[in-house]
Amino acid sequence: MTLARRSLLAAAPALLAGCTFDTSPYPQPPLRRARVDLDRFMGRWYIIGHIPYFAEAGYVGSYAVYTRRPDGAIDDQYNGYPKSFAAKRFQFTSVDQVEPGTDNAVWRVTLLNGLVGVPYVIMHVEPDYSVFLGGFPNRSLGWIFAREKRMDEATYRAMLDRFYRQGYDARQFRRVAQFPDQIGRPGFERV
Repeated sequence: MTLARRSLLAAAPALLAGCTFDTSPYPQPPLRRARVDLDRFMGRWYIIGHIPYFAEAGYVGSYAVYTRRPDGAIDDQYNGYPKSFAAKRFQFTSVDQVEPGTDNAVWRVTLLNGLVGVPYVIMHVEPDYSVFLGGFPNRSLGWIFAREKRMDEATYRAMLDRFYRQGYDARQFRRVAQFPDQIGRPGFERV
């Protein structure tokens, strides 16, 4: 992958946050936030569903790994396979800062050595830390993460309902293939 594409992938969420307009006919309240125990939160999270955008489009087997750093920041490592599980894994790390006074639920994702930063809200975490929902305050992007690669349809629909109740258009979400047999199935993002 070229340096230009990697840089674009790194900057994509920030660019989208700055360029996406809220098209709702009424002002939306701030996203409700979870209370996050950072020690329990750290580790690998599979991307089960998301609102597709160009930087993550076409990736399968996607997951994020969150790791606390000695300076208090969090390494946010994105991993995914472009178009095929047989492809070479793509990896990119951004640095996240937890906003004080937010119960660890509002993060500033910084890219390009801190030149660009976007707010990211952890909207919901299951009590057993098996699933979490994250999104942008303007509701332009959202993600469903889980500790396991497979999520049953009832749980997935319940998570979409949580997004809907926070003002998202849940119809925009697509599942991310975590297994080869999921590629091309209805409701999954095209690769």
